Amino acid sequence: MDNALIHTSNLVKKWLETHGVWTLDFPPYSPDLNPIEHLWLALKRKILELHPELEQMGQSQEDLERLIEACKEAWMALDQGLMRRLIDSMERRLKAVRKAHGWQTKY
Repeated sequence: MDNALIHTSNLVKKWLETHGVWTLDFPPYSPDLNPIEHLWLALKRKILELHPELEQMGQSQEDLERLIEACKEAWMALDQGLMRRLIDSMERRLKAVRKAHGWQTKY
């Protein structure tokens, strides 16, 4: 989890604690430690590649259902190698953040 306000609210903290979820504190200027952002971007791109018509979707229940199905399809179509590379990059990311004293890195 990063330091976004939505993640640091008392309500979220209490819910996580109640459910036995323990988190790591991230340096305030290091989204570099969150490779999921790269995965979200890849998923968004895959959704638009497979379903460009969704870019103009409305807010009906039918549109929401189409989006959910498109997300599932895009998730299954994602390059598994990307996920492996993101996992494998964590050691390099940690070293880069330490070297930058918690500030931004190339990641």
